[in-house]
Amino acid sequence: MIATQETMVHTFWECNRRYFNRSLPTPLFETINRMDVIGKFEYHKNKKNSKKPISNQTIKMSDCFDYTEKDFVDTMVHEMIHYYIAWNRIKDNRSHGKVFMGMAKEMNEKYNLDITKTKDASSYKLTEKAPCCNG
Repeated sequence: MIATQETMVHTFWECNRRYFNRSLPTPLFETINRMDVIGKFEYHKNKKNSKKPISNQTIKMSDCFDYTEKDFVDTMVHEMIHYYIAWNRIKDNRSHGKVFMGMAKEMNEKYNLDITKTKDASSYKLTEKAPCCNG
């Protein structure tokens, strides 16, 4: 499964329904052509009196890998946990802090996911978009 607009949107909608009770508004999606980053969540904080806690929320995934469906879902949910924490203005002590790891552990146990702080992509199959493959 390769990260494209279509695969990311579809996977987000399905994960939002299954794991987040449809609580997250649809973000922007971008592919990134990097082998050192599998997924990334970026956003801008809004002022405290704003109706929306964040804006320009974007989930990015590397298009250098041909993920298994499970790895793709795990990566999407990892980024969606970051999104959930930011959207709900939940304070955490760091990017992969106590709140993040608590949510990951709960989802791993409840839904048989494998959400971790980092992933080793060395076993992932490369796509033709991978920099090493563009001779």
